[in-house]
Amino acid sequence: MSASRNSVVRQIHDYRSSAALCAILAGWALAVAAAAAEPAGKIFYARGNVSVQAAGAGLRIVSAGAAVAVGDAITTAAESFAVVELLDGERITVRPGTSFAVTAFDQSVGHESVALNLLKGGIRALTGLLGRRQPESFRLTTPFATIGIRGTDFIARVCGAECVQDNTTGAHVGTPVSAVVGRTLAIRGEVVVVNAAGESRRMTKGTALFVGDVMKSAPLAYAVIAFQDQTRMTLQPDSEFKVDAYVQAPATPERENALFSLLRGGLRVATGLMASRRHDSVHISTRVATIGIRGTGFDLVETDDCGGKKAPAGQPGLTAQVWKGGIALQESNAEVGTGEAVCVLERGQPVTQVAVKPDLGTPRPDEVPVPPGTFDTVAQNGDEPGLHVSVEDGHVVLSNDGGELDLARGEDGFTGTRSGLPQRVVNERGIGRGDPFFSLSPASPTDAFDKFDGSFGLSCPAGS
Repeated sequence: MSASRNSVVRQIHDYRSSAALCAILAGWALAVAAAAAEPAGKIFYARGNVSVQAAGAGLRIVSAGAAVAVGDAITTAAESFAVVELLDGERITVRPGTSFAVTAFDQSVGHESVALNLLKGGIRALTGLLGRRQPESFRLTTPFATIGIRGTDFIARVCGAECVQDNTTGAHVGTPVSAVVGRTLAIRGEVVVVNAAGESRRMTKGTALFVGDVMKSAPLAYAVIAFQDQTRMTLQPDSEFKVDAYVQAPATPERENALFSLLRGGLRVATGLMASRRHDSVHISTRVATIGIRGTGFDLVETDDCGGKKAPAGQPGLTAQVWKGGIALQESNAEVGTGEAVCVLERGQPVTQVAVKPDLGTPRPDEVPVPPGTFDTVAQNGDEPGLHVSVEDGHVVLSNDGGELDLARGEDGFTGTRSGLPQRVVNERGIGRGDPFFSLSPASPTDAFDKFDGSFGLSCPAGS
């Protein structure tokens, strides 16, 4: 028997009151449970009344530096807030009137897991090492939906009647969704998107695309993409494709411009409204030719062989086949019409007719429907009862019994029921981005939180 247990036994014999005996045993049990709790992180910052409660234990008021374990529920009272830091570096700002729990945290390789449960109130979460290394390991559960991340910075707020009052002075107007130029309609296998800053994210159905994004498909994988003007494309297996420019302006077609690059592999294209309004507004660049549009559907595939001639080492040629309309290979001064196929090995060379057209084995993009509302948003006040989500950076997948919604940087989502499909929204006033408690990044240093005024945002330092 251990020394600590011997001590407890001696205390038991010293007490004649059964109530005292129960108190000793209960205290011992709590001590054992606390020792067994898996550590998850700490309170990085606390102001006001911030408490932590372990499962089956009482509340304890905490300050900065207090430990947080798996199973702990963190609660902030009115006019109080906290920042929680998990062991992998994740930071979570907890606004007033919030209760959330750390239900799982595991950093061991192959078992990575971060699970949070937001019961009420709101948080802003900046994912840490686990979320960046294994995005699928992160899960935030709420009464209305589950939130998954793709390495991100996001706000989640569970709203009841209190949000109407909180939103009376909200200053957030609109959501910059116009930056989203395309979305994924269908996907098979592993396809990733790399943005202009070099940051990578895994593509899923509904993933938003931006100018500067490069899509990369693994062998045997493909993705069907829709753009805002109804242009659709199928990225072939083992291929790379870039959105270089995209400006849609139906009222002034002369200003419209879409430029895409097939960097490697193959691409199937069905052009949309932009090309029908003005053919010269859309171009696709390849390593061998620039493709001009005639209002069309066509396939582009890199090849090493063209009419028995081999492409130069390290520089594959291009096969182009048209199944609707027509295209032009500009440097070769060649027009290709419906049912025709040509190939060319080097930029500027004459094209060669192809008798046997390649069978690409992936969906023709014009045969994949664009669901209604793919690019639509619903106007809201931003204080409706339910779950409100705002993405500051990265991607969030909002899912419940009704389906999934992919939200990108600058987008807002909402669901008011567990069974209803989440909606992409534009808030006239927002309890997410408009909330002063979320105006600071969770990664901010302690002195920035010290200067923070929850009513007005950042206050001036004393004496300034």
